Amino acid sequence: MIQKQRQISWVNTLFLTISPLLGIVGTAFYVYFNGVTRWELIPFVVLCGFTGLSITGGYHRYFAHRSYKPNRIVELFYLIFGACAVQNSALHWASDHRSHHRYTDTERDPYNAKEGFFHSHMGWIFYRDPSERSYDNVRDLQADPLVMWQQRYYVPIAIVVGGLVPLLLGAVAGHPLGGFLWGGALRITLVHHSTFLINSWAHIFGTQPYATTDSSRDCWWLAFLTNGEGYHNFHHKFQADYRNGARWFQWDPTKWLILGLSSLGLARRLHRVPQEVIIKARIDAAMAQAESRLGPLSWEARTAMQEKLAIHRSRLAEIMTSWAHARARYVELRISAHKGSEEKLTHYKALLRKHRADLRKATSEWTETLRAHNRQWGYQTT
Repeated sequence: MIQKQRQISWVNTLFLTISPLLGIVGTAFYVYFNGVTRWELIPFVVLCGFTGLSITGGYHRYFAHRSYKPNRIVELFYLIFGACAVQNSALHWASDHRSHHRYTDTERDPYNAKEGFFHSHMGWIFYRDPSERSYDNVRDLQADPLVMWQQRYYVPIAIVVGGLVPLLLGAVAGHPLGGFLWGGALRITLVHHSTFLINSWAHIFGTQPYATTDSSRDCWWLAFLTNGEGYHNFHHKFQADYRNGARWFQWDPTKWLILGLSSLGLARRLHRVPQEVIIKARIDAAMAQAESRLGPLSWEARTAMQEKLAIHRSRLAEIMTSWAHARARYVELRISAHKGSEEKLTHYKALLRKHRADLRKATSEWTETLRAHNRQWGYQTT
């Protein structure tokens, strides 16, 4: 439904207006007159971590995308502390987010970035849900009794655990107001707006190294504010992957949390997109961006550059196909582990090393070709 036809939700509007005032201005005044104690900071830091990771690891990567399967204790943790983030129930949040991915940049996208920064950041929450609201896209979650328990008791959980608990922790230390402001209002504000930035900033500013078919962007510094969610272009291209920061050096605490849970036997079925598929996506995106910049060239220069790019792309595709085949055979042999397979394993291991070396060389040549083209025409390589 188009935004202009919707009614204002005064509950949401007042909460999103008052909570930052309490959280930022209220906490600033409190600190000015009372200072800060560790009994206010510790609950603040712990609850920021618990609620933030419950949104990224729970609401987002598990409930919305099913990119892995945690055990029931971890799921209950996500539901309790996800409610404390005050971003609605897991059922409602996941439904909105699945609609966002299905209808990105259209009127059916709940936080459509085409309607402006403020709308995608938080303006969309100021409106009531359409009267014909349906949860048809989260039927799998409706079958989960824990999700439906949280759906029924979302508000009491948010009030008790997200508001009263920090107040009581502060009271034990003799600072009830400080506990509430730090662990409640300020923490909610920070977690809110770090999440909101993914819907707004990461659809307007940044790079598109994996796909150019929608407005999603990668923004490395946002990853530090959002437990790894800043690699949003990767996520839109490979939304079922439990990682957002797929490269080893990319900051993604949520990915490390999920890996840690898996190593402890608390999570399974971690979905991971094959490396060759990721590399192909980067090549396709770079090719599309390079071709879009060939317009000012003469026909002869444009044709020559297209042929050069096509040669490198073909070479990369050939190597990746060989690499994927060798890796699949290597994994198959390791699983079977039948007698006499040691020699074949050694052979395929050596073959994999060769293909990796060839791939590094071909990727380097491809990148240098793009950089030369971009330097000539004043663009930056993503």
